[in-house]
Amino acid sequence: MISPQTILTKQQAAYQNLRRGIMSGKLPPGTRLVIDRIANDLNISAIPVREALTQLEKEGLVEIKPHAGAIVTDIPKSAIEEIFALLEALETASCRLGIQKLSPEDLSELTQIAENMEGAKTSEKWLTLNRNFHEALPRFSGLKRMEEQMIRVGEDWERLRRLRFSDHKGEDLKQANKQHRDFLNALKERDFEKAEQVIRVHNREALTQYM
Repeated sequence: MISPQTILTKQQAAYQNLRRGIMSGKLPPGTRLVIDRIANDLNISAIPVREALTQLEKEGLVEIKPHAGAIVTDIPKSAIEEIFALLEALETASCRLGIQKLSPEDLSELTQIAENMEGAKTSEKWLTLNRNFHEALPRFSGLKRMEEQMIRVGEDWERLRRLRFSDHKGEDLKQANKQHRDFLNALKERDFEKAEQVIRVHNREALTQYM
């Protein structure tokens, strides 16, 4: 008999394998995910694969249709405005609730991330650091739900960028780095109104670059 712990481990392995494929574009929208085939490839039973697909459906990454099975969902180009609006709203709320909770160590780490972004040699490296920078505030402030939502929306943006904007020149990194510094200064001064203004300008200028 397989213990519950073993099933959980195999389910997580299947989940992570499929999720990586979807997020990277290796499994593009419209791909049919056949449970038995996946189970055979991973050398596991169908049960953990089915559980993994159910979890991915909750995240909106697959759609499970009767008599058709699981299919990788699409993310249209038009979703960009919604995604950037959500990022702006979540970051503003995180800042309002968390700005007074930041310790000197938190601010030091944010400063280090900003410096690393300024020295990034590739756009991919910069984008990874950018995600870390924006997701750090709710994490440092203990706003777990905000952090989870920021990560989820950030992942939606990464997937959309890879699928629809892979040939795009991207953001104005020099301007974005300056705005990160302005945001840091506002955090250090515990000035929410100033930080909110930087967040609004930063997100809307980034959106404009892709529109």
